[in-house]
Amino acid sequence: MLFIWSGWGILVLPVVAVTAILVGAAGGLALRAAGHPELTFLAVSLGLFAAAAANWFVGRRLNGKPPRELVDPVTNERVLLYSLHKLFWMRMEYWSIPVALAAFVPLLALRNL
Repeated sequence: MLFIWSGWGILVLPVVAVTAILVGAAGGLALRAAGHPELTFLAVSLGLFAAAAANWFVGRRLNGKPPRELVDPVTNERVLLYSLHKLFWMRMEYWSIPVALAAFVPLLALRNL
């Protein structure tokens, strides 16, 4: 598979995957311990919501740095250099939106209960 990123944008993948797996597994274990193994899909949804939140905070932290300002000595024109972290031409924090929307998919199982 081909991944296109700039800066630390590739971190979207491990941040979302690790957070979703850890929170989802912990939530699943908690639901099983509480005697509700049929509600494990809620743990998946919770893991995806937590992954979206974690990715949002990491992306805002990385992309929130102020730009570097350079001045052309000949024309005295200011140039701002931004260091953006993107995956597939989309800023890291904006990847949280599709992840959060994906968290609603397991909740569709509530219709069948």
